[in-house]
Amino acid sequence: MTEAAAIEKLADFKKRILAGQADFATLARENSQDGSAKEGGDLGWANPGMFVPEFEKVMSALGPNQISDPLVSRFGVHLVQVLERREAPISPRDQREMVRGMLREKKQNEAYALWAQEVRGRAYVEFRDAPQ
Repeated sequence: MTEAAAIEKLADFKKRILAGQADFATLARENSQDGSAKEGGDLGWANPGMFVPEFEKVMSALGPNQISDPLVSRFGVHLVQVLERREAPISPRDQREMVRGMLREKKQNEAYALWAQEVRGRAYVEFRDAPQ
């Protein structure tokens, strides 16, 4: 399925859910292609920094019982529903994991930028006049 078709399909799902014609969990079980499909799309409680930034940004902006518009991440197209929020202290272990994840992502981005710069440096581009 193309990205545009997936976005259109998920937008239709959102309309059906908001109209009361369908249930988020049922649609997730029937249509989701990830590991959460069996649980009706339930990802459980999530700590900040647990998901990719584009997913996290949309999820953080939602209030309880709100559904996002279709969002595109590096893993595909998603529809996010926040059921409820809770305030819980972050344990030192979770803090370390969050920092490790941030550092890992920063190092990956730096390594990618360095690699891309090396590839550009090795590239040979020759401009030629069109044959006459």
